[in-house]
Amino acid sequence: MMRFLRYAGVAGMAGIALSASGLAATAANAAPTTVYVSPTGSVGAGGSSCSTATFSSIQAAVEAAPLHGLVVVCPGVYHTSVTVNRAVNLSGKHGAVVDATGQPYGIGVAASWVTVSGLTVENASDTSDNAPADGIITAGFVDDVPTPANHVTITGNTVKDNVGSGIDINSTSYSVASKNVAIGNGVGINMSDDLGVPASHNRIIGNVSDDNPGGCGIALADHTGMGVFDNVISGNVADDNGLGSPSAPDASAGSGIILADPAPAGGVYDNQVLGNQFSGNGHAGVALHAHAPGTNFSGNVIAGNVIGRNNLRTDTDDLKTTGVYLADASPLTITVIGNIISNNYYGIFTAGSVIVKGALFNGFVNVVHATGSYPTY
Repeated sequence: MMRFLRYAGVAGMAGIALSASGLAATAANAAPTTVYVSPTGSVGAGGSSCSTATFSSIQAAVEAAPLHGLVVVCPGVYHTSVTVNRAVNLSGKHGAVVDATGQPYGIGVAASWVTVSGLTVENASDTSDNAPADGIITAGFVDDVPTPANHVTITGNTVKDNVGSGIDINSTSYSVASKNVAIGNGVGINMSDDLGVPASHNRIIGNVSDDNPGGCGIALADHTGMGVFDNVISGNVADDNGLGSPSAPDASAGSGIILADPAPAGGVYDNQVLGNQFSGNGHAGVALHAHAPGTNFSGNVIAGNVIGRNNLRTDTDDLKTTGVYLADASPLTITVIGNIISNNYYGIFTAGSVIVKGALFNGFVNVVHATGSYPTY
């Protein structure tokens, strides 16, 4: 028996050695974990750097990369729309530009656990068939069906001059938008549930969202009743948004950040707006709009923000500069505390049956009225 066991052990070791040899050969022949795409890429190139890129199409590189691999987008302008439909990471070198003119989006992420970083994404403009015309969105078309993804990280990108949102955190959970710059878009950074899936447990952190003429710097909006909840918006700058432009003079006045729900269902609730800067916007620095009774806006906290002079659009009926504007068609209790609000006619203005917890525990500098209200909405 012992001789048999010893024999079996030797044979097993030989099998392991053979298997290891086979694995080494397989590894040697496996696809690299990093693939490069360049406007000058060509099949047959070495594929180990930007100068030897194998791909000239970002989409082809995404589809060829191994799961959880890295697609490096080398400097150059790519006239395209990209759907990231596999769990890979897309990383742009300085000078890598996705020009999505005529496209439904620049980059649509349709697979979970994807990172998009270091790219300039601009000029998405196709709004036909409900296309979003966003720069980067946490959803993409798979077989012509918009498909959302979770655990998406969008970091260190520049998104500009997109007809829709620069970045659209849409129908996703546990996703992050951080350290991006959004400028010249319809909306800077949007968070919504347009695809019938909640937007929850997301983070919008440390972004700059300025000079987006068509709407708000940052928007949290429930459109399908599934809800926008348990999100953190922290450390962002959102200035000079919603002021219109010569090409869009009728665009809606936009806030630094808005929490909004146009219908009596779902809600925008349990979100934290912390330590941001809002100034120079067309509407209030922070705005909450509930247009119909029955919407849930409970549990939102607005704290520690620096809110300058806002509500600057002169083509509206409301010409009083306002730091925070809170309007709900239902009774609402909301926490607004520890903010510095300056250079406005109204610091905090309410419309409807709104109770503001912590209202007097804000700093008001050069503000005519710390609080003001309409009794009904």
